Amino acid sequence: MFATTITGRPRGAFVAAALAVLLAACGGTTTSTAPGTTVPASAPASAPSGEPAASSGYTGPPATIEYAIWGDPQEITSQTAVAQTFMDANPSITVNVSVSDWDAYWDKLQTGIAGGAAPDVFAMDGPLFPDYQSRDVLLDLKPFIDRDGYDLTQLADQGVADFTTEGGQYGLPRDLNVIALYYNKAKFDEAGLAYPDDTWDWAKLVATAKQLTKDTDGNGTMDQWGFYTETTDMENYWLSTVWQNGGDVLAPDGKSTVLGTDEAAGGIQFVQDLIWKDKVMADPAVFAETGDAFEQGVAAMAANGSWLVPTFQAAGIDFGIAPLPSGPAGRFTSVNPTGAVVYKGSKSPDAAWAFVKYLASPAAQEQLMQLHASLPVSKEVLAGPYATAFDGAQVFADSLAYAKLKPSFKGYNEFTTILQGELDENVFNAANKTAKQALTDVVPQLDALLAGQ
Repeated sequence: MFATTITGRPRGAFVAAALAVLLAACGGTTTSTAPGTTVPASAPASAPSGEPAASSGYTGPPATIEYAIWGDPQEITSQTAVAQTFMDANPSITVNVSVSDWDAYWDKLQTGIAGGAAPDVFAMDGPLFPDYQSRDVLLDLKPFIDRDGYDLTQLADQGVADFTTEGGQYGLPRDLNVIALYYNKAKFDEAGLAYPDDTWDWAKLVATAKQLTKDTDGNGTMDQWGFYTETTDMENYWLSTVWQNGGDVLAPDGKSTVLGTDEAAGGIQFVQDLIWKDKVMADPAVFAETGDAFEQGVAAMAANGSWLVPTFQAAGIDFGIAPLPSGPAGRFTSVNPTGAVVYKGSKSPDAAWAFVKYLASPAAQEQLMQLHASLPVSKEVLAGPYATAFDGAQVFADSLAYAKLKPSFKGYNEFTTILQGELDENVFNAANKTAKQALTDVVPQLDALLAGQ
């Protein structure tokens, strides 16, 4: 049975009322299926940029497939548009898009799989892929790839690799997410400071953040922080600092963790010091209820994901994007692919495969890129229109050259629940222990979990 609590990046929890308003504005009808929403295939969609989608070459009988995703209102509109464009070119295939917020998505998916009624195609978060693939619920796409002569090299290598295992290909990447350094231009201009660039290292980050951390009324409470990041998930920043300090999460054989090493602990200690020693970042509890400090305009810099570009744009912030500052072992960031996988029990596997192929095609990738929320997986689109899609897109595209895949392994959710519980309680939310002490205490539990997988 799958874990019932899944940690990860909640890319866009949404309110049901907002969904109803948005989808009604699009002119379509909706069928609420708590805890999600199904968008009928007839929902109208905006036309994609560039040439119209080509037929997939599907020659089977008429088929209706369900495509399940997590997402926010903008993603719903975009994904529905992609599905509609595909259907325009492939009229014998009907695609219904089913949408839920992050937590509800996984609960609903697990229920569907347990009952033998999972969606034909569904979005898959890279780190959680091994848990699903190992339970024999995903269709191996390699026979379809070989049959069609489909060229996997047209897609970003890290994205393809994340859904490859045991000689099979159990999904195609749909988009990529990386971590970079956001900065508020107005706050830098006000302080007379140069914007971050690719020469920055940890020392420069700390020194600049100190200059941008302010208690303007002298009451002992900071009203501007130099830096912000989310500490509740390794992806947002601390995973990158582990790599930047020469550490890693797993041993090469994947059967134990190496987070207890001085290198790994040193990377996490750097993040703890930003909060409790350098005091350039607020105690995470300060923003636990109110949300992102950078989005609120009370932090001058933030290390966070590419998925936040539209959020910061909507907040009206004049921001720039720079590479993460390098650490003692160099510059690294994480890349986390979202993939499209096919349910092994699908009654229309050929139609599902045709749609999965389309999701990774340049035409669909150009549509998805208009959200500014993720990097395209199509190398053609990455090197072409994406790089100039918005200010800072080139930084994200270039970061793939020094990006490492976010760890993806069986038992990932249980592993991170144990690990984050220790770090949140004793390292980030309070400096009860050094990072080394906390990791020394928790590593035996993590190793026992990995050994049992």
